[in-house]
This record gives sequence, structure tokens and C-alpha cells, in this order.
Amino acid sequence: MNRISFWRGRPRRASFLFFAGVFLLFAVIGIANDIAQMGRTPVLTAVLVTVITALFAIGYAVVGFALRKNAWKAIVPLFILNFIVVNVIAALIPSVPASAAMGAPQLARLHNRMIFDAIAAGACVMLGYICFLYVTVTEGRRYLRARAEIELAAEVHRLLVPEIETKMDGFEFYGRSSPSAEVGGDLIDVAGSSGDWVAYLADVSGHGVGPGVVMAMVKSSSRMLLSSGEDSEHLLARLNEILYPLKKPDMFITFCFLAKNGSELRVGLAGHPAILHFCADENAVRQLDSSNMPLGILPTQEFASCVVRARSGDVLALYTDGFLEVANAAGEEFGLVRFQQEFQKHAAAPLKCIYSALQESVARHGTQFDDQSLLLIRVTGPGT
Repeated sequence: MNRISFWRGRPRRASFLFFAGVFLLFAVIGIANDIAQMGRTPVLTAVLVTVITALFAIGYAVVGFALRKNAWKAIVPLFILNFIVVNVIAALIPSVPASAAMGAPQLARLHNRMIFDAIAAGACVMLGYICFLYVTVTEGRRYLRARAEIELAAEVHRLLVPEIETKMDGFEFYGRSSPSAEVGGDLIDVAGSSGDWVAYLADVSGHGVGPGVVMAMVKSSSRMLLSSGEDSEHLLARLNEILYPLKKPDMFITFCFLAKNGSELRVGLAGHPAILHFCADENAVRQLDSSNMPLGILPTQEFASCVVRARSGDVLALYTDGFLEVANAAGEEFGLVRFQQEFQKHAAAPLKCIYSALQESVARHGTQFDDQSLLLIRVTGPGT
């Protein structure tokens, strides 16, 4: 969430009352200063010091929200400025000199001044507490409602993107999607029957609930097209036509698939990282790539796909760039080369072990900040 969207997302009444609470509580510092001076500070000076101290406190709160970890860079200069302004006012409007003895009128004036300061301090604390209590309750309710909606969306996401572990007529599948937050924008799926199936993976741009909703539309659209008999050669073009008007203009979807139609095995990519093909006979990994644009960029597009040959023991990996973009402390990304090397090293292992080895290797390199999804397909039959 950027700073502008943070302020736009705050209700105005809650924001106003929060800053009012800050003002009132820090105004007590100015009142306490007047008490410490035993009422000798001129009324104008006391009022100005109190108001300025409270206003600077609001400034500390604003820069704290806006700059977060870097807030000290602004708070320190603000504090120095606050100190200078208060002392300049004190110098321009000097306090009344303390007298050795006080008569009845002076004592009465001091008594009234202290009573006023005590009442003002108590009122400020009480009103500030009320402001903070209101903001806490209303924002707490808003948070709980939003949290409940996010948890519901996360549960829907888990139902839409479950772990895949299945076999179909000479092919074995294993896949998992690990979102970077509660709701992810990645999708893995295998649809069809033994002789005619499509394994696909999609990655919606962005993070959070919005991409998660688009991801759900991708799955429903893909399943609808495949169940209606749409051939895999035209799958990308038809998906693009359906999804283009259903998303925000700045959103797009990268997509890749591996489809079996009879004896033919076809691959297609739309702006997605290359599919990795481990050839068991050669103990080597090939990259299956294409120059197709992602889905949702243009209302109508042409997408090329191609036939691939795979033999018994071969393994194909469909994955999202969440694995590749993990960076270490030096800012160096894990990258495709390392991912391909790790894939080749463990390609003979069971698919679940390949997944675990790749995920652990990436996790050792750095912290996940994007959704990570991987779908592995092994040829166990005679191949194509």
C-alpha cells in the first residue's frame, strides 16, 4: 500500500478525531509547563506554547504514518524546530518575575490560574481519550469486517487452487500454489480425462483480493472453454477475448499450458516464463518459450502454440516468476539459471520431492514476496 492510497483509504471522521486526540493529549504538555512556571507565564505565551506543542505533535504523527521507518529523518528536524519556536516565543514575551512575597490578590490569582490549568488538563485528557476510543472502536469494527472478507476470500482461494496430486494414462501430476498473502493471484489446474487433458498455470498481475477475483474468473473461463470442446490450439485466444473486458485496464494475466489431445502433446505460453522440459535420455533441461503477449493486453490477439515430444521419464515444469524474483540481502535474484540447475539436479526424484527441493532452495536464497506456484508433469508411459 503506497502513502497516497493509505490516506485515501482512511475515513475522514476517524482521521480528524485521531489527530484531535493527538492535539488534546499533547496540549497537556503546554498546560503542565504553565503549572511548572507557577502561573508567571503570560496568558498569550501559555496559549501559544500549548497550541504550537500540540500542532507539532500532529506533525510527528503525520510523518510517522507517511514515512514509517524513515520517520525519524523528519521527526528530529521537527523537534528541533518545535524547541526553537517555543523558546523564541518565550523570549519575545517574557514571564513575570517571581516576587519574594505574594499578597492576597497575587495568591488568589495564582490559585485561580492553577485551578484553570488543572481543569483544562483534565478536560484535554478526557476529550483526547474519547477521540482515541471512538477511532479505536470504529476502526476496529472496520478492520474486523475487512478481515472477515479477506478470510472468506482466502478460503475461496484454497478451494479454487488446491494441491494437485494425480495420475492420468501415462502421466503423473503434482502442483502447489503458495500465495505471498492471504489471497493469491496464481492458478494451477489440471482438467480433462486420460486421453484429453490440459494442465495450465496462470499468474494475474498484482497482489491481494483483486487479482484473486480475476484468478477465479480465469479458472471458470478455462474450465468452461475446455468443457465445451474448445481445442487447446485456440485456448489462449478465446481466454483473452473473455477476460479482456472483465478486468481493470492495468491488469494482465500470464498463462502457460501443456495439453494432450490423443497422441499429441501441445504447449502454449502467453507472456509467461519458459516451461522447463527435463529430457531423461539426455539428462538435460530445455526451455520451451514463445513470444506471445500476456492475456488482457489487447482485446483480440493471435497466440501461437507448438507440439512437443516427450518420452518416458521426462519431466515438465510450469512455474510462476515468484520463484525467480526472490532476492538475497545483496539484491541478487534467484533467477532462471539457478532454478533450472536445481530442477535438473532433482528431476529424477518423485515430483513431490522435486517441488520441496526447489522451494527450499529458493527459500534459502531469500524471502518470498510474490506468489509461488509450480506444476510438475512426469511422463510415466511410452510418451508422445
